[in-house]
Amino acid sequence: MSRQERSVDWDEDSLLEVAADPRETAALVTVTGSTGTIGSELVRLLSAAGVGTRALHRDVRKTRALPNVTWVHADLDDARRLRVALDSTDRLFLLTGNEPDFARTQIGVVRAAEELGVKHIVKLSALGASDHSTSTIAREHWAVEQALLSTRLQWTILRPHAFMQNWLGDVAESVRAEGVIYAPIGDGRVPFIDTRDIAAVAAEVLLHVEAHVGKKYVLTGGEAVGYVDLAGALSEATGRTITYRPITLEEARARLAERGVAAAAIDAMLAIAAYQRAGGPTATISPSVERLLGRRPRTIRDFAHDYASHFV
Repeated sequence: MSRQERSVDWDEDSLLEVAADPRETAALVTVTGSTGTIGSELVRLLSAAGVGTRALHRDVRKTRALPNVTWVHADLDDARRLRVALDSTDRLFLLTGNEPDFARTQIGVVRAAEELGVKHIVKLSALGASDHSTSTIAREHWAVEQALLSTRLQWTILRPHAFMQNWLGDVAESVRAEGVIYAPIGDGRVPFIDTRDIAAVAAEVLLHVEAHVGKKYVLTGGEAVGYVDLAGALSEATGRTITYRPITLEEARARLAERGVAAAAIDAMLAIAAYQRAGGPTATISPSVERLLGRRPRTIRDFAHDYASHFV
């Protein structure tokens, strides 16, 4: 069976066979978080580039057959299955959700990767990752970064700003229902980045790791925009009149709680919103995307055009 035909989900016994299959060992790239907005696009790009890719996932319903891709069901907190899933990996893309205590999971992956001889890790971190951030998300990313830097592994760290695709959740919901965008950042301006550009940068790094060893890249869009700008771009793309209504941090807390978001996650999200509301460093534009990809980052108008159907 060719690698092109191995885009299937594996149970535990089959996973052991995959890890031992020599056809899966040549310059193998393993991708965690492979079914999310960044990971799914990254897997698509690696597939198109003809790179042997092992895509780790938790939900087989989110996978799709792609040339050169082997889908592997893996629990990153299960030490045995993790070691099997990482076996023979040459380059690893490290991404998980931002659930509380995700640093523990990611640090476990880093340590297992070092023990198994993985050569290079590309860590998806976050803008503002530090040990003194008021956001627990930023502090946890910092902890993982420090764990990675303490290993013998080669590494590249990507620190993207806020994702445009996050608007496909509650923002799209309120636009569909009311034609209104609610956000607690006031007149703050942010160089939001399209996750497809993050994935493209990750693919560039994974395909040419030798050029990116020991580099930390801040990734932003090409312009700092506010929600008035987003409302205008969505109005243009959908033909609807969409407006922005600023809300307070406490109003945002109540809305998130009503949606069932955990209190710890709300605190982390609102800490980031407070930074964005204050402006300053959070409005700074990085040239990294254009330098690495040789093109301008996607704009909010590009996003609005491509995702218009989500807002009507």
